[in-house]
Amino acid sequence: MARSAFPAPRSGALRPRATGSGRRVRARARARSGSTAADRTRRSARRARIAGAGPSVNVLARRDPTVKLAVVFAISLLLILIVDPVTPSLFLVVAIGVALAGGTRPATILRALVPLSILGVGFVWSNAVFAATQGPATWTIGPVHASESGLRFGLAIAIRGMAIGLFSLAFVWTTDPTDLVVSLIQHARVSFRIGYPLLAGYRFLPFFTDEYAQVRLARRVRGAVPRGPLGRAREAVGELVTLLSDATRRATRIAIAMDARAFAAATRRTYYRETRLTWDDALFVLAAAVTTTALLVLSAWLGSLRTVLG
Repeated sequence: MARSAFPAPRSGALRPRATGSGRRVRARARARSGSTAADRTRRSARRARIAGAGPSVNVLARRDPTVKLAVVFAISLLLILIVDPVTPSLFLVVAIGVALAGGTRPATILRALVPLSILGVGFVWSNAVFAATQGPATWTIGPVHASESGLRFGLAIAIRGMAIGLFSLAFVWTTDPTDLVVSLIQHARVSFRIGYPLLAGYRFLPFFTDEYAQVRLARRVRGAVPRGPLGRAREAVGELVTLLSDATRRATRIAIAMDARAFAAATRRTYYRETRLTWDDALFVLAAAVTTTALLVLSAWLGSLRTVLG
């Protein structure tokens, strides 16, 4: 019997050389997983920068969003009834402390207080000069007549607005939007047909900054340079129309995608993320109530507490 021209392979000769290729495949997989983790880290850091706070690892961030929202809403309603400047000042100090305890940087708090202060100056001026008072004017500077009662009322409104605004921002800085929507659906009985579209729209907000920059660059490339205030106003209107049309297209695509998946057809849904009310949330509400009562008692002891009820 003639020997074959092709010798039989030895054992393992036809075994694929999987060692090198396997190492390359595993290296590529590790690189992909590493880049994915890095992307998640960058997205988390970007959300933190947008919100103005650091990582949500504090006590306030672990509280249920619906509970925090209810506390902020109750404090805001209470402050609306107060018309003296001292009591809102006490609440403003507490709001600053809450924001700092929530991990917000002092520089972020100062930047948030700047527009609130500018708005407050307008309230002080308008009430001091134009408020209807019973007595004569306290200060007269040329044609401007200001009264002390109007000034106090304007200060009360301004400081009250700053306190409410800072409490609201502290809530935003320490609350994840997804947890807020899920908590409102599960605990506040908000319809998921409303909650999830709002969440989808909220997640597009960070992209508008990049799109606005791209629109401006595209106009510059085409040589569109505004001249004078009227030209800048016309350019701003054009940019706004462009952003609005893009937002409309995004919203249409989201609505079609949700409807194609029969999002509105379900009457009951399951949830990947669940928020549970704990005893810590009850202690948080109790602490907020005790602090609010203590501030009101302190203001009354100082003789400054005034409300719309008298």
